[in-house]
Amino acid sequence: MLREALARGEFVYSTEMVPGRGSGGPAVDAVAAFARRIKESGLPIRSISVTDNPGGNPAIAPDAIAREVLAAGVDPIVNFACRDYNRNALESRMTALARAGVENVLAVTGDYPEGGYGGVARPVFDLDSVQSITYLKAMNRGIEVAGGHGAKGAHQLPSTNFFVGAVVNPFKLREDELVPQLLKLERKVRAGADYIIPQLGYDMRKFLEVKRYMDARGLNVPILGNVYVLNLGTAKIMNRRAVPGCVVSDALLKVVEEESKAPDKGKAKRMERAAKMVAVFRGMGFNGVHLGGFGLKFEDFGAIIAMSEALAPQWETFVSELSFSRPGEFFLFPQPKVWGPARERDPDPIPSLRGGGEGVKSAVMRGFHRALFVENTAGYNLMRSFYQSTASKGALGKVAHALELGSKKVLFGCQDCGDCGLADMAFCCPMSQCPKNLRNGPCGGTRDGQCEVHPEKPCVWTIVYRRNKANDKLDVMRSEYVPPRDARLEQTSGWANFYLGKDYRGRERAHTLAAKSEHIKAPE
Repeated sequence: MLREALARGEFVYSTEMVPGRGSGGPAVDAVAAFARRIKESGLPIRSISVTDNPGGNPAIAPDAIAREVLAAGVDPIVNFACRDYNRNALESRMTALARAGVENVLAVTGDYPEGGYGGVARPVFDLDSVQSITYLKAMNRGIEVAGGHGAKGAHQLPSTNFFVGAVVNPFKLREDELVPQLLKLERKVRAGADYIIPQLGYDMRKFLEVKRYMDARGLNVPILGNVYVLNLGTAKIMNRRAVPGCVVSDALLKVVEEESKAPDKGKAKRMERAAKMVAVFRGMGFNGVHLGGFGLKFEDFGAIIAMSEALAPQWETFVSELSFSRPGEFFLFPQPKVWGPARERDPDPIPSLRGGGEGVKSAVMRGFHRALFVENTAGYNLMRSFYQSTASKGALGKVAHALELGSKKVLFGCQDCGDCGLADMAFCCPMSQCPKNLRNGPCGGTRDGQCEVHPEKPCVWTIVYRRNKANDKLDVMRSEYVPPRDARLEQTSGWANFYLGKDYRGRERAHTLAAKSEHIKAPE
């Protein structure tokens, strides 16, 4: 199984399958059939990852396919996107998988909806991927729940045993787009991610950047390289950025176009490129590879694996032909002198990223925050006293809420969620400025700094990054966890909730005080 193979230090082969829409048919039945052939043939593929409505279009749930893969004797990885499920649905779904014996999951944000019956579906995005990893790890420990239906006290739910994967997309052109990806990766690992699979791409230096960052920061979890066998049709689609997060440079497209003129339409060359990528990943010290590609036959997977093993001794000679960077591409680390795992560990690169302009609005907001929202300051104590006195006085409380909402709508486009994340996002509202409402870092679908959903607008996390960089606060983007918002607080005063301890920061303060109290009471 995947977990055990990685624990043994085995170089692991995994693959990804994309089931189609409907309850049956070739695009649905192929996954289980593929799993049965793996078992029968002994092909060294440890797991099959089953996608969850990729591209934001409906397809059969990966959970059903995963059960068939497991029954065939192969370890499934269930992708779950935060796009379509709220937290209750996620828990129901995951406990059902746990009962069925499915343990491997891959947490992704998910592509924004593009299709659906009768029109385009409305997204949910109740949780982001960092929050969902945190949730799954809580399930592994056994969630403690209050007694219901008149029951007294609390009880603990049965613990699960999920092996939780996470993704990262290093194929970003700009600094303010790449670095937040790596900072969010660190949040995911600290939340409990057990293994990492980067987005597919065709620049080995970018793949190595992820490994170097993980090594520099002591993020000791397995990482699988991503190898996608690229045909001409897919290359053209990715080159025009029609698949969120996937990049095929102009230079690579020209190579694939030339290869496709061969009698076999370029198949031999793309298979060879994939095998060379596998060999390089092995040489660079990755823990395995994730293989995929449109239209691949079962025999193709075996051929790629066999070819990669034959090419492994020459892996370093292939690096230059597998590095399709774009002009002006930002790299966090200098050009590597040594590509293999014997390279010297890099120092943490983040402290060297300083400077830049913050902007007047952000500076004013920071000053306002320090004056009124920092605990134990005169302004904080005054505001807290005010909200304590107005909490039971309806008219005055409503006036205060109206003034707060009006100012925040003008400044931030406030959605009146009542569980405000402005202070943790450098005064950028995740509800109004991020279509996916992400509170713990960007999604992987941005296009050269622009939003996946609204490409005419910059990704809000590029703004958050630049503001934090200007104030030497990039560490908060990799160390601080922002919990999901509490829907009970919608259409209520975020300021009142903060000062009265009802929002997530207030709950954190109460938890910290309780922990300190318990520590004081603890016997010597």
